[in-house]
Amino acid sequence: MSKLEQGEVALFKYNKLRFSFANLKAGDQQILTSDPWSLINSHLQQKISKSRGDNKVFLERSIYFSSLAESFYKAANSVLLPTRATLLYYGMLNLVKCFLSYKKIELETVHEHHGLNLPLGTEGIIQAKPKSSEGLNIFATFSEILGKKITHQLNINFRQAVTNIPEIHSLCHSLELINKRKLLPITVEILTNSEHNKLFTEIIVDNEQKTKVDIMKFSKGTRATYFKEGYPRDGKIVYRSKNRKSFTKENINTIYQNILKDYTKFDIAPILTNTGYRYYIDLKAAELPHLSYSLLCMFYLGTVARYRPSESSELLQGTLRPVASEFVNISPNQFLYQLCSILLEKECVMPFSSINPMNTI
Repeated sequence: MSKLEQGEVALFKYNKLRFSFANLKAGDQQILTSDPWSLINSHLQQKISKSRGDNKVFLERSIYFSSLAESFYKAANSVLLPTRATLLYYGMLNLVKCFLSYKKIELETVHEHHGLNLPLGTEGIIQAKPKSSEGLNIFATFSEILGKKITHQLNINFRQAVTNIPEIHSLCHSLELINKRKLLPITVEILTNSEHNKLFTEIIVDNEQKTKVDIMKFSKGTRATYFKEGYPRDGKIVYRSKNRKSFTKENINTIYQNILKDYTKFDIAPILTNTGYRYYIDLKAAELPHLSYSLLCMFYLGTVARYRPSESSELLQGTLRPVASEFVNISPNQFLYQLCSILLEKECVMPFSSINPMNTI
């Protein structure tokens, strides 16, 4: 067996090739913005100036829905729960519609529905339906574009749904809504060999995570066939991609983006922090993308606020109050920045001075 090469950090035009959930180009750096709405609008306006016909119509709808979403977000900043959840849900919903229009999904001229429902006679249950021929299912279409298709009706308990939202997963564990953490903090490095003609990756995990999560679940499913043991590092567990990808200066961007596409299969979720995005592998893969869970949970909170006052009061006075409050304070901004990054194919982050979520929603 040949000796494992250490590997060097891969560069393009002196910039590090960075792992990201967004479809970056080789060498792209983060965009610092305290106003992602302006960033979205500017991007769409630039696209419109170069578009004609149906493409222009889709982009004009995107701008409209983005403006509507921004208004709901800003209106929500001046009210408290439970009203705030209703406004934030419509903000997030219209942000999704902006995204779908950008992806050339037909809206306005077709019957569209949320794709979510609270069944009568139940408490805390959200029903998510698969796509059908009855019209555009916004939630199912959004989830499918993000990588997980809804193939059958899902009945999801709110208590279970919030545990799948990365930014409040730790709080859910502290409040004993889950027995053991399932999110494994990771660092991903894109590396090259000494000849600078091969790209490969390593996932690095702190040794201490062995006591916090079931780390054996890392080597399951698609990850088991993709990774092997990596180059040893003190105090770390290292997994390396088995295959190395040949590259040249001419095709490095394509190879880099193929690597990012490979990683979409590994159930990795980001959390925006004051130092950029941190990444976590979901060791117990959920049925939906994490952004879909955020939309689903806000739908629940906003809907019970409007139609189920008793259930809403019980929720906001009971053991789930800290979870609901933390979710409403943090997740809409995570949703906004991450969806902005996906739409622009740029990694959009908050400047340190704007990291307080109350300043930006």
